[in-house]
Amino acid sequence: MFKKFVTRFLLLRNRVGLDEFRLDYSLACGTEDLNAGSVDANLWISHVLQWNARAVKVVNRENRLELDPAVFTSSFLRRLHISSARLVPGFFDQLQVGCPALEYLFLSDCLVMDLEIYSNTVKVLILAEEVDFSCDHDYPISISAPSAISVSIECDLSVARLPTLKNMASLETASVLLSGHVTACDADGIRQFLGGLSHVTSLDFRYKDGKLTMEKNIRWCATFSNLINLTVDTPCVRADFYALIVFLQNSHSLKKLTLKLDQACAYVISGELEDRSFACEQLQIVEIICSETNELLPRVTQFLRDSGIGTDQMRITYKN
Repeated sequence: MFKKFVTRFLLLRNRVGLDEFRLDYSLACGTEDLNAGSVDANLWISHVLQWNARAVKVVNRENRLELDPAVFTSSFLRRLHISSARLVPGFFDQLQVGCPALEYLFLSDCLVMDLEIYSNTVKVLILAEEVDFSCDHDYPISISAPSAISVSIECDLSVARLPTLKNMASLETASVLLSGHVTACDADGIRQFLGGLSHVTSLDFRYKDGKLTMEKNIRWCATFSNLINLTVDTPCVRADFYALIVFLQNSHSLKKLTLKLDQACAYVISGELEDRSFACEQLQIVEIICSETNELLPRVTQFLRDSGIGTDQMRITYKN
């Protein structure tokens, strides 16, 4: 009854431009026909886009919505936020053609049924929480956003290997969390993944996928010629600072380094280095974020001093 009321309300509404539309939807638990259960949601999205809505946020509960790509046709839509939906084959093709002004795309808890997430217009791309790909694990997946200046990939990627990041030359800032069920999260995979981010000026890198051991002197890190701000977490500091040193060896323009230390973190990236030296001549500040009782803190500050970084360059921020 309520769905009928909302449908009638939208149909009778005066055709006045709409800036923003938020849909909180819920498919009944146990719904077998997701397409039929999603009809009303697709109808409402279609209507608000006909009214030139510039921002649409779709938040779903329980089962994932099955969004109809055809409803995404608007030359006014700039921001799209989707949580808990099935993005059927052709979804990104339709966004590319049907929404030429789209600049912001947020996906969370979505099942992507294409081999590629891509957009030529999106400037901010955020993949949060679980983003699954339904394709066979033997097929490589990719993310392409030639106009993107900011990318955040912080979801549990249930894929066979890390996605390939393509056409990211405009990218300025990136935040990545490697976690979940990446069955082939190895040196080659990380190298090609980070290679897609090599133009950024700001990088937040976090790792949460078990213990990863690199072969001796293997090259797994890209060269970050433009990188000014780097943030890494505990797995890069453990194992005698192995991953941190590798990042610093490939970030000669770095001005600020932020270390987020979590004593309870059991994840680690380890390996052996013949050369442990690095030169970050432009480095001005090292910020350390941790608890007051963190046992890693004395080792970290000693490592920094031994590397030629003065105490006056260190900033320690305590968290509860």
